[in-house]
Amino acid sequence: MAIETFADSKTRDTSAGGIVISVLLHVLLVFALIALARPFRIDEPVEDVIDLELVPAPAIQPSAPDAAVPPLQAPAKPAIPDTRAPVEKPAVPEQPAMQKATTMLSAGVLADPRSKQTREALPTLEIATRLEQICNLEAMAQVAKWDSNYKPDRVVAYAMADTKVKSGIISADGAAMRSEGNWYNLVFRCGISPQTQKVESFEFSVGSLIPRDQWSEHNLTPVH
Repeated sequence: MAIETFADSKTRDTSAGGIVISVLLHVLLVFALIALARPFRIDEPVEDVIDLELVPAPAIQPSAPDAAVPPLQAPAKPAIPDTRAPVEKPAVPEQPAMQKATTMLSAGVLADPRSKQTREALPTLEIATRLEQICNLEAMAQVAKWDSNYKPDRVVAYAMADTKVKSGIISADGAAMRSEGNWYNLVFRCGISPQTQKVESFEFSVGSLIPRDQWSEHNLTPVH
């Protein structure tokens, strides 16, 4: 009868362990093959495959420049009709055409005996006033000769506007003439010599009546 030593016992145990491990490995390999050989089941979800077609984006066309937009303007306010009655401006009377004298008359008037008082008063006046008064006498005489409907008894050369003197001519654009208690607008140009104190040229124009309510403003009296 053979005697089993410790070495023989260790060798036998090692061989038996190797066999067990080998068997386990083969079992695992069999299960793995079975799993790989498992048939495909149609009831499992299948991912849908979508073919994507890449479409190039359309080229961006440059937009045309915006037309100039006029600035917004506030709506015009409707015109409000003027219902007021038009104010009538007083009509400016037209001055008749100038009458040019051909014969000077003041010297003859002063030589008349009835003008003695006037003739004596003239030398007492300042020269400019004296010449103007002689022109006033000429105006009254010329108007009376021109139209017998006028009976002038007084002329104020500066009644409505100051007189002007230039180159020996006295211009009275705002004179006034009284005839039978009424005052009339009068314009005259009187050429008179300071040396001889005689009228050398004369022209005049008789205008419209001066309203009575203006008399006091211009120192025009009905009688004197």
